[in-house]
Amino acid sequence: MTCVGSTNAENRKSFGPDAQGFDDFRIFSAATRATPLLFVGFGSPSSRALIARNHPVIFTTEPWFGHQTPSGSGAYEILLPGSPVDGRFAHASEIFDQAGAPDIAQITSLGALEHGSILARIYDAAFFLVRWMGTPERVSASVGGDLRHRTRDDQPDAASRSFRMWVGSFAITCQFADGRAGLIMASNQHPTSSRSALACGSFGAVRVDDAALEWRDANNALVDRGVQTPNEWECASHAAVAAASLRSGSAIGRSLARDHGAQCRAFVEAACLSAYTLEAESPFKMAEILANG
Repeated sequence: MTCVGSTNAENRKSFGPDAQGFDDFRIFSAATRATPLLFVGFGSPSSRALIARNHPVIFTTEPWFGHQTPSGSGAYEILLPGSPVDGRFAHASEIFDQAGAPDIAQITSLGALEHGSILARIYDAAFFLVRWMGTPERVSASVGGDLRHRTRDDQPDAASRSFRMWVGSFAITCQFADGRAGLIMASNQHPTSSRSALACGSFGAVRVDDAALEWRDANNALVDRGVQTPNEWECASHAAVAAASLRSGSAIGRSLARDHGAQCRAFVEAACLSAYTLEAESPFKMAEILANG
């Protein structure tokens, strides 16, 4: 496993077997050819094509890296939630698998620019919303921030690409076909990385964050409480923690699949499109477009 923070030399942090650094990304990628790569960042079309040729598996915390991998390259992408320290959130998933999906859920994913783009924050929250409740029928997004920093792409291939370098916040309301509802709040203006969720249903209510979990039933009786633990996310770099998580064979590395990533990708794309159209958009429709793109 080799980890690279960005294709830009000033932002890159590599965690190869000998921690050797490279000034040129092309040399870096060639030297680590055929090694599974954890890539944190977007890169140019040429660098994405290079990665796809040199690395069989690409783990990434930034959506859309593999959107244009060369045909026949054999490379595939596994999208990671923004923070690999997901023990309490995985515990919540087990609760919902046994006790039933939530009727309503609110998920918040906050961080600074160094913790990833606004797309990574949205994807981080969407990963758990989709895992807990399924894909919503429609999503509607509202955005807040001083400026929308568009990419240098003259013709962005997706609405989300226009938000790659954007600094601000999203509020996304989600409507499910059976009447359930979800709310996502995401921001890359927060000074520290922070995740939390509240989910309610026939099982009662589950509150969870990166450090603790509490489940109370409809009578407010305590059913389960996760052990308070230090937030490892505050103690290590994004890339280093993710690489260590995958190296150790943690649950997050084993549980991610292409199909689930495709659902989250469609969700984020629909949310970004909604931010422009000011109308509710369908993740299912976006999934069709991405599949045929």
